[in-house]
Amino acid sequence: MLALVTATRDSMATLPDALESVKGIGDRVKSFFVDGGSSDGTLNCIQSYVGAGADAVLLSQKGAGLYQALNQGVQAALLDPEVTNIGMLHSDDYLITSAFERYLSVIEAKQSPVLYSGIEFHDISGRRVRSWESGRFSRFKLITGWMPPHTSIIVAKEVYQKIGLYNPDFGTAADYEWVVRVLSEYGGESRYFPERTLSMLVGGASSSSLQARLRANAMDGRVWADKSKLQSMLVRVCKPLRKIGQFKLI
Repeated sequence: MLALVTATRDSMATLPDALESVKGIGDRVKSFFVDGGSSDGTLNCIQSYVGAGADAVLLSQKGAGLYQALNQGVQAALLDPEVTNIGMLHSDDYLITSAFERYLSVIEAKQSPVLYSGIEFHDISGRRVRSWESGRFSRFKLITGWMPPHTSIIVAKEVYQKIGLYNPDFGTAADYEWVVRVLSEYGGESRYFPERTLSMLVGGASSSSLQARLRANAMDGRVWADKSKLQSMLVRVCKPLRKIGQFKLI
């Protein structure tokens, strides 16, 4: 069974769409919600979802921060004997149900420890604005700043058990740092599913302003800093440039 981990905090503006997108998949997915102290009705929404028969777990967040919450959800999923694979569904994203069902069939076939797909982006009004088609893995692409959409990545339990959880010390680059660790080990065994399986809300902490983008870029370089200063600078230059090719208009 696939576990989808969702961190929430005052997420009522977007959470209902995320939940609705999972409903169509039925008993093939188990949701792990980690709430950081919501006061806007988010908890009632999740509790109603669970009460309606959804296969889901609601946890109260220990500590602070998005990646601490995601780590807590992953740890709960790792302890669940029914769970075989783990992915993320952020509270402001939603699954493209028909494509995700096909993706899930590939995941359930256990053909790879790491799978990823394309995704779409939508704005606050729900309008599709662009897509991200990352293509197949290559080590050259990885060391020059490429990464697949983090929100589309599904890994087998043993990947987390071997590679570990997110490192919050990397700030908004914690997902990128984790992806680099995973693909450095499993890239050759990874599989690209060439459909858009999820829609992601545009924006985010790393792109909210020029200053935020510069901080995120510095953290991206830090991910590779233990390799060499040259490698770190290469990624800082190439990673933004790669986005030009990764993002396509709908």
